[in-house]
Amino acid sequence: MPQSASLNRRKLLTGVAAAGAAGVGAIGGAARADHAAPGRLAGKTALVTGAARGIGLAIAKAYAAEGAAVVMLDLADPGAVPPVEGFRIANAEEFDAGYQQVLQISPNVIKITADVRDVRQMEAAAAEAVRRFGGLDIAVANAGYVRWHSFAEGTELDWKSVYDVNVHGVFNTFKAAIPALRRRGGGRLISLSSIGGRQGVPGNGAYNSSKWAVIGLTKQAAIELGPDSITANAIAPGPVDTPMYRSVAQRRSMGVDTIEQQDAILGPMLPLGYSPVMAPSDIADAALFLAGPGGGAISGTVIDSAFGYNAFYTA
Repeated sequence: MPQSASLNRRKLLTGVAAAGAAGVGAIGGAARADHAAPGRLAGKTALVTGAARGIGLAIAKAYAAEGAAVVMLDLADPGAVPPVEGFRIANAEEFDAGYQQVLQISPNVIKITADVRDVRQMEAAAAEAVRRFGGLDIAVANAGYVRWHSFAEGTELDWKSVYDVNVHGVFNTFKAAIPALRRRGGGRLISLSSIGGRQGVPGNGAYNSSKWAVIGLTKQAAIELGPDSITANAIAPGPVDTPMYRSVAQRRSMGVDTIEQQDAILGPMLPLGYSPVMAPSDIADAALFLAGPGGGAISGTVIDSAFGYNAFYTA
């Protein structure tokens, strides 16, 4: 196991919640016309992809607690994406369990089973948000997918399957949301990048570069949609305590066998040192800020929510 800070840093690979391929199959949930509950997002409606678990679920909870109506979207079908040894995406049972958790916070939540890779399905999801809650104000493109591989041994399947979710899925989410945001007179677009999208990371060429691409498309959206009073920003999480990050496959990519060894590599690289790994709620805090009143003047930026790991960046 590497001991030096430079080697530790090169070992880092973060992950996000997963999405894949299915139709806008299940649409369920309780909704009411008046959802102006007290809170920073009172009267707002938010669409969150990859919402079954991890970061997406944490964002859905945070938004619901602050008064937003929430549309939780996930594929929730591990068989719909190419299998990854040592990891699987969320399933339908986990999606329903996550939905029930948000429903305990607010009745103004629905869940939609859909594929971020299909723009028509995303347009249908945005239309359902408008139908159920009267409009759409916030879209969080959180759904992601990962395959571990070296650059030289990467395959067409590795690159295409990762880009289909991590890049095209973000574009499709934003594109589907834009008409509804424009009808509201403005809104917020939020993407999930990674500290892997801010530096080179060995062992996962497709994921690494896809997260750089997320930042690029988010900046373009910020420039072009600014006149419509629509902000677009990215969040770059550090290591987060999610099923992906704690997976056997992730640890294998870092050259370790246990969670304790995993934390021993990354803990020293987080200057704030609250914990050797972040909680999904830490990332939700950043998403809440960008969606709330305090984020109205911020667009085209990347918020590094990484316990200070980003202090090691060279640019």
